[in-house]
Amino acid sequence: MQGTCPSPVSASPVGKWLLQVLCCSHLKRERKQPPPLPVAPTRFRLIRVKQDPLRAIIQRFALASMLLLIVTLITYIGRKGYVDNEHPNQLLTFVDSLYYATVTITTTGYGDIVPVTQASRLITTVVVTPIRILFIVLLVGTTLQVLAEQSRFQFRLRKWQRDLKDHVVVCGFGIKGKSALEYIQSHDEGIDAVVIDESDDALEDANRLDINGISGKSYDRQILDAARIGTAKFVIVALSSDEQSILTVLRVRELNPTAKIVTSCKEESNVELLSSSGADEVIVSSSSAGRILGMAAETPEAARVVNDLLTFGDGLDINERRIETDGEQIEQRPHQTAIAVIRDQKVHRPGDEECQTLRAGDQVIYIDQTAPEEAEEPTKA
Repeated sequence: MQGTCPSPVSASPVGKWLLQVLCCSHLKRERKQPPPLPVAPTRFRLIRVKQDPLRAIIQRFALASMLLLIVTLITYIGRKGYVDNEHPNQLLTFVDSLYYATVTITTTGYGDIVPVTQASRLITTVVVTPIRILFIVLLVGTTLQVLAEQSRFQFRLRKWQRDLKDHVVVCGFGIKGKSALEYIQSHDEGIDAVVIDESDDALEDANRLDINGISGKSYDRQILDAARIGTAKFVIVALSSDEQSILTVLRVRELNPTAKIVTSCKEESNVELLSSSGADEVIVSSSSAGRILGMAAETPEAARVVNDLLTFGDGLDINERRIETDGEQIEQRPHQTAIAVIRDQKVHRPGDEECQTLRAGDQVIYIDQTAPEEAEEPTKA
């Protein structure tokens, strides 16, 4: 149905609140019908190592210790074939065997204990030498592998950071942060995203969506620098604590004066503080949910409309159109109903006298319902 919203609804307190919620919760971008759940492509993921590095080191240390014990036992069992130049008339003790095994497989070789029989020399050549080589490869290989992985990771990280700009940074990848990112990506499928969270589970969820994740506190300058906050376009602060949100907004605004910062807030008393800290939009999640619950009790049909507007999929959706030239008129298109005009950061009704003629830079907010595709007529035989 064409035309503006009925005046009783727009004039009621519920209608005013609904208008403010719909106009302040979006991110001011024109869009078409969004796909169900898009995933932003990323150049690479900061994937966690499936095996704990400490566990890998312990396993290799255990293997090296086992090799050392084998050589020690071989030496101790055949101790009659070895001579200690310091005590030539005494058989080697277990400690002497351990000492000989250590200096032998580590290629130190002091020469104080030597094999003197043919059998002991043959065992040293055939058995101990391969163990020595394996021991060296094990230790040196571990070191080289760690260095190579670190170098490769740092190279990829620097390249990724160098190319990252006009992206979105999500501080807190819970339900709110994930939903906000899905909304942004539905408007701009090519936008890159970076998630900052202290939870391993949250970062793993981000990795499964091909989204880069950084572990740490969102108000830490080093963490924000790693996320290239200085070149970010949007910053979504969806933390569980208002105190952390305030610190994060202050730090982000310090590092990026032009980014669009949207934050959630639990207590209405912190809205002004977050706004003065640099947040462009502050959404009080608890009170907004409470109002929708109250609306569901008093006017359940209106609550269904609000829920439908905030949910992707079939039915009603909310969109925006930016006015490019002066003098344009509000057009009522099929399946679209204008509900507000944003001018100078203020919300106006479409019927207001001052908004009859639009200006460049105005934003028209409208409710959109995609018309169902007409069924094709069957082809006659």
